[in-house]
Amino acid sequence: MAQDPRALLQKADKALSGASGGFSWFGGRAEKYENAADLFTQAANAFRVQKMSKRVLPPPAQNRPRLPADPRRVAIPPSSLKIILNESFHATDKEAGQAFEKAAAIQTQNLNEPDDAANTLQEAFKVYRKSDPEDAARVLTSAINHYVLRGNLRRAATQQQYLAELYEAEVGDMKKALEAYEKAAEWFEGDNAEALANKHYLKVADLAALEGDYYKSITNYERIARQSIANNLMKWSVKDYLLKAGICHLATKDMVEATRALETYREIDPSFSSTREHQLLVDLLQAVEGGDQEAFADKLFQFDQLSKLDKWKTTLLLRVKNNIEEAEEDFS
Repeated sequence: MAQDPRALLQKADKALSGASGGFSWFGGRAEKYENAADLFTQAANAFRVQKMSKRVLPPPAQNRPRLPADPRRVAIPPSSLKIILNESFHATDKEAGQAFEKAAAIQTQNLNEPDDAANTLQEAFKVYRKSDPEDAARVLTSAINHYVLRGNLRRAATQQQYLAELYEAEVGDMKKALEAYEKAAEWFEGDNAEALANKHYLKVADLAALEGDYYKSITNYERIARQSIANNLMKWSVKDYLLKAGICHLATKDMVEATRALETYREIDPSFSSTREHQLLVDLLQAVEGGDQEAFADKLFQFDQLSKLDKWKTTLLLRVKNNIEEAEEDFS
């Protein structure tokens, strides 16, 4: 049978008071603090179990026994029931996270166990993530700072990745997400994890372009293309990196620099000139320079028939198409 999390919290608070209050004739204060931290952790996990049990769905209506109608019973609309359950899950997550934080505080302040505290804060992050993303970011940042001070860049980078994903998916703050991905990439690079670093630099490039920072995107795509060309596993992706960089050049409205970039890309990868990606960039550049929206759309349609354009590319290319339209309006 699952333990009552609030009863465990009461025991934890009592244990903490006993450890920190008064004079201990028999010593063992560290053991008392360890017991208090353990009880707070148990309470946090009990809240987790409680939340999981709330998610267990009732049996299908056809399998439930029929009961006589009770005129005193008020039916709860499904939408209202969903709100009630979400609020209940939120409260449970909040209490679990707070219990983990209390355990981490004891591990840091009373037991001098910062490594254990950082691990506990990671658990707090997990329960806060969906319901309290700001609290999730706060506790994970504390854990990350600890790993950085310890010189554990690989672990700091991994947690920084989770922080970036939180900002992107749960918070919706693309600026903070971009900064967090970039820091994760730098730390992976500092730990000689080139593949992981490039993975996150690509994420930086993707987000930067969507945020309108095309030159940051270009810098990252081109750098990764240069690094990947000599790697047998990565060289097949170079044409896509160069295509993305070329699209960003088109989005800058600087067609002179876009033309120079195409020449550079043929130097980075001599085989690029024979690819459909290269031909698409050549065709789009000509369409933009000629202010020809119809040709621009036609070339994209033809390319899309064989190589489906993803959401990122269609978003950026729509911006380029809009630039053509705006230029026509200004000219007229």
